Amino acid sequence: MKTQLIFVEASLEKIPKTLWKHPSVISDSKRRRRHPSKILLYVPIHYTALKKYNIPTGKKGRPDILHRSLITALDSPFNKEGQLNIYVHTQENILISVNSSIRIPLNYYRFEGLMIQLLEEGRIPPNGKDSLMKIEDANLLEFIRKNKRDIYILSRRGKMINKEIVSNMMGNSILIGAFQDGEISREIMKEANHVISISPYTHLASTVTCYLLTYLYQNINIR
Repeated sequence: MKTQLIFVEASLEKIPKTLWKHPSVISDSKRRRRHPSKILLYVPIHYTALKKYNIPTGKKGRPDILHRSLITALDSPFNKEGQLNIYVHTQENILISVNSSIRIPLNYYRFEGLMIQLLEEGRIPPNGKDSLMKIEDANLLEFIRKNKRDIYILSRRGKMINKEIVSNMMGNSILIGAFQDGEISREIMKEANHVISISPYTHLASTVTCYLLTYLYQNINIR
């Protein structure tokens, strides 16, 4: 049984209509020759718009975090050996399944175009029998409860990882927060059977992903 890796509370949303007329959004839209409805909310560019409307940026407007984390997970030896199923949970409570063979564009703006298509069409590619990415019918809580696997959540405040924990993680569900600042919501944390830490320090989601998948790969290949 494959291990499930779920990136939770990822920021993957189009620019809200309330921000369309803000100068930073208008400027970005003109520069890229795209309507704001075809652009993902992105703090480094749209920060002043978020600030004006007092929208917290701790978990908002950082699709680049998911971008880097997906690249790291998909390129890992653990995934290439067919050991991983990858999912993305967004802050809008959308659950996305990711085919482990998909090649995520390294360029952020190409990645953005792919995500816009996914949000609009519900799957990539829009037609065909097999999908590379697909929005699932179930939400995150429904999905993990139906699966009946142990839930491991990565947190700096968790129990320090060791060989036994790594071995027990195999075949279960592992959740990593895909946001800039803050903690995974209490609603999700309540589902955890185990809260695990890879380090006493705060790290990027992509760094946590890299270390975790390296441990899992070593578990099956280095004795």
